[in-house]
Amino acid sequence: MALSAGLEGATELDITSLLQPRQGYLSKLGGGQEKGSKWNRRWFVLRDNILMYFNSPKDFTGFRDKPSGVVLLEECNVRTRDERGAPTNRPFTFVISQANGESVVLAADSENEMLEWMQAVRTSRMCITDADAISMSEARRRDTAEAELTNAMTRRANADAELAAIEDEWQSVQSEHHKVEMEKEKAEKELKELMARFKLRKSLLHWRHRKLTLSFRALITIVFRERIDGAKSTKGKSDLQAAMMQDELDIAVAARQKAEAAKRKSEEMLAKELTLKKEGELDARECEKTFAAESQKTYTVSQEESAL
Repeated sequence: MALSAGLEGATELDITSLLQPRQGYLSKLGGGQEKGSKWNRRWFVLRDNILMYFNSPKDFTGFRDKPSGVVLLEECNVRTRDERGAPTNRPFTFVISQANGESVVLAADSENEMLEWMQAVRTSRMCITDADAISMSEARRRDTAEAELTNAMTRRANADAELAAIEDEWQSVQSEHHKVEMEKEKAEKELKELMARFKLRKSLLHWRHRKLTLSFRALITIVFRERIDGAKSTKGKSDLQAAMMQDELDIAVAARQKAEAAKRKSEEMLAKELTLKKEGELDARECEKTFAAESQKTYTVSQEESAL
């Protein structure tokens, strides 16, 4: 009852919207018959009386693209699938049956989507949206559609050929790159060998130079041995005299330091003696003043006693 009510509701859909190209995901039963068991999810595009399907939406960029499959909708019948004869877990399934006995089983994700697709297929059988194809017969439209498909397949083949040519060019570029890499490795290997030879030659030259230097020094030593020995003796004597003079200088410096220390000590003692002398003089003056004062007092007392 739900399906019949849905069909009645679908008849009231806007015909104008149904005439527009329709596309979306549907599940297709493999094998081209109703007895298949493998479901494949495909991207379906409906235009005029042709139903095309692709592996994914990105494979469909226009109606000139080559589809994975095509279903011609003239003289076809659209009905819901009888689930009693073929039970499945896809309840929203419908069948497009051809006059030659072939059929395409499709499944939608919802009942509303199934009804819309069924009504769109029915409408595409009755209406042609292409203005140039309105005056054509069914056979002419079929031939035109087949010609367009052939042209699309030809363009697809040309694109595949261009892609193959590009791949061949890429392979050639890869081959040239590989050759360049091999030449680069060979050049690097030769450069390493040259560097190793250069280092070896440099080490040999350094060894020869050192050997020649030692030989020259030995020759000079043999030729000028007497002069060298005399110079060494003279140098030893001068070094001894310099050491003796340094010792004498150290003794003189020490004696000078002692004399300076004794001088500083005598100056300190002299300063102390002067200080003590000044203090004695001050004490003597104080004593004299005190004695004078006492003598005056004694004289005064004597006078007073005499007066008494």
